[in-house]
Amino acid sequence: MEILSRQTGEFEYGVSLLAECDGASFAVYLVLGAPDLDAIADIVPPEALAEGAAIHAASVDAVGSAQEQIDEVLENMNPTDVVVFFCADADCFAAALDLLGVPIEE
Repeated sequence: MEILSRQTGEFEYGVSLLAECDGASFAVYLVLGAPDLDAIADIVPPEALAEGAAIHAASVDAVGSAQEQIDEVLENMNPTDVVVFFCADADCFAAALDLLGVPIEE
């Protein structure tokens, strides 16, 4: 599964992306920090949920399993859905960016 993304914004502890995979586009929010389902309302803007989009949330808690954790969520998404990935640390955050096809600045 090839994923290409571009950054569309920044917020405290994270970034928003527009990702494309298998011809479908969807919003992705990467958050540096522990999973907090209550924080999703502060991260995902209401307009991102137009047209009945579902919100998916998942953890990226180890670099070695990041690919599997991301793929598992993306395989179950519809084109208008939104996903929030909570990344356990800076290494997991960088791995998620890389796996989502965002170039990492050195």
